[in-house]
Amino acid sequence: MKSSLIFVLFTLWATTGLKAQTDFPNDSVQLEEVVIKGARVVNRTDGKLIFPSEEMTKSASSGYTLLKMLPLPNVKVDDINETVSAANSLMGNVQVRINDVEATTADMQSLQPKEVEKVELIDRPGVRYGENVGIVINIITRKVTSGYVVGASGTLVPKADMVKGNAYTKNNSGNNELSLNYSGYYRHSNGMNEVEHTEYLMADNKYCKVERNTNDIINRNTMHDVQARYSWINADGSAFLTTLSTSIDNNPRDFRKTDVAYSDGRNTSETIDNSEKTISPLLDLYFKTQLGKSQSLIANATGSYTHTDYAYLFISDDKSFGYNTLGKTWSLKSEAMYENRMKPFTLSAGLRYAQKYIDNHYSGDATLVSQIHSSNIYAFSQIQGSLWKIGYMVGLGLSREYYRQGETIYDRVWLRPKLNLSLPLSQCIRLNYTLTSAPASSKLQNMSGMSIITNDMEYSEGNPELIMARRDDHTLTLSHQSPRLYTQLMTFFRHNAHPAMQHVYRTEDDRFVKTFLEGRRIDLLMLQSYTNYDIIPQHLNAYISAEMLNIWNDGQDYSHRLTSFNFNIGLTAWLGNWTIMATMDNGYHFMENEYESRNIFSDFVSVSYKYKNITAGLFCQNLFRHNAKIEEVENHNRLAHKLLIAHNHNTSSAIGIKLTWKLSKGRNFKGIDRDTNSLKDTETGVAK
Repeated sequence: MKSSLIFVLFTLWATTGLKAQTDFPNDSVQLEEVVIKGARVVNRTDGKLIFPSEEMTKSASSGYTLLKMLPLPNVKVDDINETVSAANSLMGNVQVRINDVEATTADMQSLQPKEVEKVELIDRPGVRYGENVGIVINIITRKVTSGYVVGASGTLVPKADMVKGNAYTKNNSGNNELSLNYSGYYRHSNGMNEVEHTEYLMADNKYCKVERNTNDIINRNTMHDVQARYSWINADGSAFLTTLSTSIDNNPRDFRKTDVAYSDGRNTSETIDNSEKTISPLLDLYFKTQLGKSQSLIANATGSYTHTDYAYLFISDDKSFGYNTLGKTWSLKSEAMYENRMKPFTLSAGLRYAQKYIDNHYSGDATLVSQIHSSNIYAFSQIQGSLWKIGYMVGLGLSREYYRQGETIYDRVWLRPKLNLSLPLSQCIRLNYTLTSAPASSKLQNMSGMSIITNDMEYSEGNPELIMARRDDHTLTLSHQSPRLYTQLMTFFRHNAHPAMQHVYRTEDDRFVKTFLEGRRIDLLMLQSYTNYDIIPQHLNAYISAEMLNIWNDGQDYSHRLTSFNFNIGLTAWLGNWTIMATMDNGYHFMENEYESRNIFSDFVSVSYKYKNITAGLFCQNLFRHNAKIEEVENHNRLAHKLLIAHNHNTSSAIGIKLTWKLSKGRNFKGIDRDTNSLKDTETGVAK
């Protein structure tokens, strides 16, 4: 790691003599301003700068409804479920920020749309935003005053027996703000059923066919999250923030009863009964200071602890298997980042450190103590600017990944480059290319030394010897935009070299064991077309996304290919205080390892009305369907071939309501909103 630190220090030293700029431009080459969906849009090398219209900020009831009104290509905003995601999961996660700091759901709910000055859409984010982040939305608010905001929201879906709610308050005076937030969730699901057909290739080279019908599935889950936060921010941009939160996630029953029919005439039944409870307190400290007009320094540290109590019980006619897990996980994440906006580019450099310790004790039919030590040190630097007409971002990082479980030790240094190039071909047309190369870690539960019975014929087995693989992504995008039309064509290629992949083997007593070994490759090629069109500007908007996927999965002893076609369409209407939204897709068709997954056709319709401080919404999923098929999963393994079909009565013609209330007075605080939910370390490594 000395070399990575020397690299960062050298970059800082080499650029200290460059003249700093005081107007903070992100791009010296910009396309001319256009108006899309009523909002002013300016292109930049890393994305777009969007200025909402006055009509948008007046009619929006929260940060989510405002984002849904804005022209955000390849971004799906659901203000009913309060989520922001990419149109395609392969693009990575969408990171929402307020004043350049990650925002929570409560932050987005309490955001006053009239406070919003502009929104930065960064669809080619640099290395500073973390791993697997494909799009960043940064909401910039206006000046500081004093005041308060208090609000609450609730969602109820009677058919799905689901209810969730949120209540919050923020009070600020001058440079200080204190906020409290509570969110809760309850769901009792018993409307799902599954049918699984399996063919096992036995030692005598004959097939044993098994049909499993699971009609009795019960899942009950509750969640409570409490958060307190204090923040101080100075007029020059310096800020301090501290957050204390606690989450309690309780899954008292996850029950499945299955009737099993064998091809030799045998009939039996199997039950699986799980329960899990986790408690996760977290403390986060964040500090930001301005070093003159063009430089800034950010430092933060997050400490978290997770206590897990998990129980597993499998019972069949002739055997039973059960174990309990008492798990404890400690983690620390810290970061320091320096940024200097200079001519002819902006420099960012930083250092991240993460430490994690897992101590899982298994008792019952599986007795094991699983202790995992892992750490990560990541040093990075990037420059962003323009050269001639080409906008560029060049980033380079070095990371040391360390892992120890028992006698197994993994210690490796990775080179992590990232490159963005943007070329305007005309006033309306732009060409972009992105290259990202980074390690892809295995799931910790796949690395446990545990063996768990799945049914009478199968069990799963962890592999502590799994190591990280390298993943390279290439994206080429051609886009065109005009006042009412935005369209883009994208080519995406991903190469996973030697990833962890499924491997199944047969034991001497004709049992089938699933584990994970180092495979040869998982490659993916995606061709996508996305179009967004204003049918009636500021009143009626439609989009359509269509794509073709080609996927190659080459394990140690198998090769599987898949070509699929997926589409998604949506329509949004703004009629004064009314907002109507409808979406429909054919179901995502994907394959990884030997698992081919087909999500089935679905539709969603919502209607909401805003009256002063109250917004009421009504929504429905899978209209006019009784017991909708939700998924088909096929495992193409030659020893244990499976086809599973799942239906869910609870999500068929499921009608829900949502109410939101918000009251504010004199509040216009340009504060620091930090998403500590994204900092929680929920991967406990418990074998399931």
